[in-house]
Amino acid sequence: MERKKTKLSGFFNVIDKIEDFILALTVIGMIIVILIQIVGRVIGHPFPWTEEMSRYLFLWMMFIALAAGFNKCESARVTLLLQIGPKWLKKASEILYFVAVEAFFVFMVIYGAQVVQQQIMMHEMGTALRIPMSLIGICQPIGGVLGLIGTLQNFMEYHGKVAILDKEAEKKKALENS
Repeated sequence: MERKKTKLSGFFNVIDKIEDFILALTVIGMIIVILIQIVGRVIGHPFPWTEEMSRYLFLWMMFIALAAGFNKCESARVTLLLQIGPKWLKKASEILYFVAVEAFFVFMVIYGAQVVQQQIMMHEMGTALRIPMSLIGICQPIGGVLGLIGTLQNFMEYHGKVAILDKEAEKKKALENS
């Protein structure tokens, strides 16, 4: 399905590039840190900070990638129940999908922000790296905000791609078009 251009397409493009940049940095960072960890173990002097750093980079990568998966309707969906369900459910599936995903990301933003506030109040620090844990925890609400934007992009620019249509109607339509 082709992407529909909207008034927000330029904004969505910028957000997509930011996500891609953050993901590239986290992957490159993880590769470097894990290589340092391997070299340290081989020479008999492991660096304790490498395990913690790779874990933190992975968390950032996971939350940003979760959000990025919704930009172009690339997220996993369970469609079996919708396929055997009533027709009204199939027609409403895209709206239900949008509302459920947006609610999930709102939940991530709200509770992620609360966790970050708690980390700041408690002055939590990383064990080996001695960095504020709020720098790590902030990845959850940031991922939630990016997920909200990505789901909006998905709904506006790829409208119809997540809808669960009747398989028989799809086959009939395909035969008519050929």
